[in-house]
Amino acid sequence: MNIKKYIKEHENFVKEKLNLTSENFNFKELKRIHQQKIEYMQHERLIHLLVTLFFALYLLLSICFTAFKPGFEMFFLVILLFVLVVAYVIHYFFLENSIQNWYKLMDEIEKKIKE
Repeated sequence: MNIKKYIKEHENFVKEKLNLTSENFNFKELKRIHQQKIEYMQHERLIHLLVTLFFALYLLLSICFTAFKPGFEMFFLVILLFVLVVAYVIHYFFLENSIQNWYKLMDEIEKKIKE
């Protein structure tokens, strides 16, 4: 599953529906759907945070072990873990920003419901 595509498709769907009038669309149903997607993404975000933290911990441990017993294998492990931690941080940053954008969309949906 391509999570970036999933997020963009849902954002486009919600933005498209927000352009409709309340006579044309049930915004309470949109709110329910959007809230469910937010819950899914919060779970995804939590899992990625935990994975990122564990990889960062393994990276720090590898650096410590490399300081005491340097070797090609340990340097390779440190570089590999560093690349993975950077990739996970970038992905987590994307997830975090996407969820914050979705919160703004939820505010807009609630405004539409009140109208």
